[in-house]
Amino acid sequence: MIYFSTGQAAKKLGLTVRTLRYYDQIGLLHPSSKAENGKRSYSETDLVTLEKITLLKNLAVPLRDIELILHQVSIDELLAIHQQKLQQKASEIQRALEHTHTLRNSIKIEGELNWKQLLPLVHNQPTTQSSLTDLLSIEESEILQRDMPKLENESADKWISIIKRIQLCLKHQRSPQSEDGQLIAADILLLSSELFGPHTDLEKAFWDIRKSPEASSSLNLYPIDSEVLQFIEDAIIFYEQHIKE
Repeated sequence: MIYFSTGQAAKKLGLTVRTLRYYDQIGLLHPSSKAENGKRSYSETDLVTLEKITLLKNLAVPLRDIELILHQVSIDELLAIHQQKLQQKASEIQRALEHTHTLRNSIKIEGELNWKQLLPLVHNQPTTQSSLTDLLSIEESEILQRDMPKLENESADKWISIIKRIQLCLKHQRSPQSEDGQLIAADILLLSSELFGPHTDLEKAFWDIRKSPEASSSLNLYPIDSEVLQFIEDAIIFYEQHIKE
């Protein structure tokens, strides 16, 4: 049987000597060997028990409850519970990353953080199937829920670039019918084709939703300035009537 000193056991498990002495003091885990001079030695079995305790602590189980379940739960069961906890943390991290993308993309569009528009996006529940089907068919809502550009996604960069280009056109009073406006229209139609594919009815429904602040809000979409939306509509109408011909 191999034994480890308190310091060796603490180092091996990433604990402090003080923690091991506290576990001994409260009766959570007594070392297998304790010499007359007070020197404690931990067996390999003790180390396995300490690993169980550490896992349970990481699962936020109070120390008073750990002793009750310590010898009733297998390592595999503990690992399964720990895995579930890690998956929950991973989901929380993913949501935090998405919110961070939302903040950064908002700055790209606005030039600063627009808290009035951002807070609902961060705090609202994810778009539900029922809210989509209030506006679209079940098939359309499934496609849109999966593929529509959202501010929390890195894939939104292309759409953000288009919005910035439109804002520049408006700033310099370049019309939707200008060369810049028509290049933007062509890019929008290309992106829309990539997004919606053969679902032309869905494409029209999406842009109808986009033109309505209330409908956009119900789908948790970042609000786009009405001037930008009007520029898009005018540019595309002119493009389809003249350039395609």
